[in-house]
Amino acid sequence: MPLSTEFVKGLDKITICAQGPSWYQCPPMPEKNTEIWGCNAIYRDHYVDRLFVCHDIRVIMLHDDEDFVENVNKMGMPVYMTYDYKVINNRAKIPINEIMNKWGVGFFLNVIAYMIATAILQEPKVISMYGVDMRPDAGNETYINEKGSVEFWCGVARGRGIKIINTPESFVLRTKQMGNFQGYRNKLHQEGLYVNVPKEERTPEGIRNYILLPVGEEI
Repeated sequence: MPLSTEFVKGLDKITICAQGPSWYQCPPMPEKNTEIWGCNAIYRDHYVDRLFVCHDIRVIMLHDDEDFVENVNKMGMPVYMTYDYKVINNRAKIPINEIMNKWGVGFFLNVIAYMIATAILQEPKVISMYGVDMRPDAGNETYINEKGSVEFWCGVARGRGIKIINTPESFVLRTKQMGNFQGYRNKLHQEGLYVNVPKEERTPEGIRNYILLPVGEEI
């Protein structure tokens, strides 16, 4: 039976299943006293207890699932959005006001940031994440801006004693290379980044004309 839109506080774990490449590692069903929260169109591939959407639903209907409204209404899970789309039956607003009142911060650059902040309000013991990869080869916006938003809310969670679990593939709370810390591989020379910019253009103005992303073993 689908859940109500009211959240459950004090769960052992809230699992966030996003649409990055590592989503397939998410457990197929929630264990006792846990929930699986999904975003956007992940419900097509994986079970979710609750669904979060921050895009205009017409974007999802255009790019992911033209029958989005019909499908989520048929599945019946609560759908949390930034707008009140009355065509969604079991709908609710993402609790942005509650989040803002508690922390006074509105640092949300993607739906995952909303999900983590909302999860923190429910005071689970653990927040685990699958498909939240934030890889540097995913695109400039994802790595430079959205990654910081996700990491900020992970930091809030950890500061409140909530354990964060992520997949080995994820770059959340990690740099492109972990450096020469004990137990980590030696840092690799970054061929393919700055050195690809012609020497005469290695100025602040010149660099802005290039998008520099690591490749291969440099990731």
